[in-house]
Amino acid sequence: MPSHADFIETVPDIIGRFGFWPHSAPEPVAGGSLNWNFGVDAEGERLFVRRYRDGVTIERVRAEHALTGWVAERGIPAPVPFKTDAGESVLSMAGGLWAVHPWVDGVVRERGSLTDEQAELLGAAHGATQAVLAEHRDSSKAALAMSWDKDESLEWLGRILEAAEARNAEPWMLGGLRRQLSMLRDWEVLPPGAFGSLPAQLLHGDFHDDQVLWDGDEIVAIVDWELCGPNPRSWELIRSLAYSQFLGAPGLEAYLAGYRRFIHLSEAECRLGLRLWWQSRVVGLWAWAKYFLEGDGRVAKFLPRVVTELEHVADEGWRAGIEERFVRAACG
Repeated sequence: MPSHADFIETVPDIIGRFGFWPHSAPEPVAGGSLNWNFGVDAEGERLFVRRYRDGVTIERVRAEHALTGWVAERGIPAPVPFKTDAGESVLSMAGGLWAVHPWVDGVVRERGSLTDEQAELLGAAHGATQAVLAEHRDSSKAALAMSWDKDESLEWLGRILEAAEARNAEPWMLGGLRRQLSMLRDWEVLPPGAFGSLPAQLLHGDFHDDQVLWDGDEIVAIVDWELCGPNPRSWELIRSLAYSQFLGAPGLEAYLAGYRRFIHLSEAECRLGLRLWWQSRVVGLWAWAKYFLEGDGRVAKFLPRVVTELEHVADEGWRAGIEERFVRAACG
């Protein structure tokens, strides 16, 4: 699996193509699970340099950059990439795609540390982002973009479990895989058409607390727009609550109070959106596959959360309690 060391020597050449001269050695930026990021000082300005993961197309990156520019013009704090003299924001060099953004002076709050006031600000930022994106022309034709197949997931999960056993994975990992396999066999997996009534639109695609930079109690940037695309708005909301550890925890009501300033969900949308989220936890295999089949150790930090989510989703009483809290808070 590639590391920052495989790309760092290319960074000075990359920023040079955008008209910058490095004044410091590039420094890896930790935390990314898909791409490789670097910080470098240049002519009194600090830059954020991204080397995209293999497999992403230049058209996809251009679309991401176009969207960040569009939302930034409408008041969403999305960092807009620099362009070359030829007007290009993404370069294909040294076997991969690169982009250069202005560095944003801000911090990611430690997960679980947000006060209720900060949770409400985070929810408001999410709602404002969705409200702006709802006005984008691509939102008018948006629909559920996710797809799944129970039999295919069962097959892949069996392969992942075999790989984990061959590697003598830790008992808690093997236990989580076996739990998911058992749940998937028993779960009633609804087809995509069952969720067709959920309001869909263009979305950030990966909104949660780790994608937000703070300066004091002010949100100064919403970053990592790479997964932008159409899907149900309730699904992204619930996903953010789960990833930010607010689903079933203090802060849920505060987050939704902020979100509700901009977006109002119906009770039916809330309940069906939760059904989609629970099901996605059972059929979803991304983190397991990246770790055991692709050898990407960067996703190891997500696996304990995967196991905890499976334990919760398996508990019908837990799901029912969360559903009622969510409906009350989201509908107001």
